[in-house]
Amino acid sequence: MAKVSMKLFTDLLYDEYKHKNIATTVKNNPVYHVAPLVKLTKEQNYILTEGDGQTEDQYKQINSSTGLAVNYYKLLEELGAITDLVFENKIAKPLKKGGRFANLDVSYNRDGILYFVESKFLEPYYSGNETIKGSYIDVSKYPIEVEDNKEEWRKLFLQSTEFVYYNFSQLCRHLLALYRYTHGIKGSLYNGEKVVLQSVTWEMTERFMDKLEEQNRIEMNERIVHLKNEANKCQKIINSFIEKIGWKNMAFQTLHYNDMLGDIKLSKHYVEFCNRYFLTELQ
Repeated sequence: MAKVSMKLFTDLLYDEYKHKNIATTVKNNPVYHVAPLVKLTKEQNYILTEGDGQTEDQYKQINSSTGLAVNYYKLLEELGAITDLVFENKIAKPLKKGGRFANLDVSYNRDGILYFVESKFLEPYYSGNETIKGSYIDVSKYPIEVEDNKEEWRKLFLQSTEFVYYNFSQLCRHLLALYRYTHGIKGSLYNGEKVVLQSVTWEMTERFMDKLEEQNRIEMNERIVHLKNEANKCQKIINSFIEKIGWKNMAFQTLHYNDMLGDIKLSKHYVEFCNRYFLTELQ
């Protein structure tokens, strides 16, 4: 029996793409590319090609969480539901020295609220929460913006050890970068708007599960329950933290793409989006 892995899931997706006659370009196994549903602007394409953590055309890979986000939010943009859509938004570096910028998969404006999104597709089903680096629990590494509540930040990062699968560590790093962005870091364009950090994940469907062998289905069902519990815990911890440090105009949400399909249902690309990511047989 093939073990649960990125390759197993990618091959499963590729078989479905072939079955549905969705055109792909085979780079090398297990890398298969598919064109985005909506044409990107030159700026968006450049960022996705040249951005930190991106390889060339990575967003076109059929198993890419960035690709899932690009296709979903470009449909929203095309429908006029959102504005100021940016991919791989480098808002700030979490720590005061060194390290990489926090790359938020998506940012956009909706009804005057600024949304920042960390997108996940298949990763939660074959990988786990990252081990937090020591620099994130060393208060001497923290930026000046968190000087008044640095011990609370340290306690937040220490809670990452409580998560097995859900990407709590990464979300805390994004949260710290957003705190700097909204609290006067040089170069910030923030102007007092309400801000929402969203962790948006794809929830494995029964149709996808049916493609797996029995033992893998058992493992996935157990993991799905674990992920739901950890997502609820993550939302509670982070929102309690936001309230505790008195962070105004800030909120955190955990969501599933599965529950957001209604927002793109009027798109002419809705059927193909569902066929690609939810293995539907819509016409």
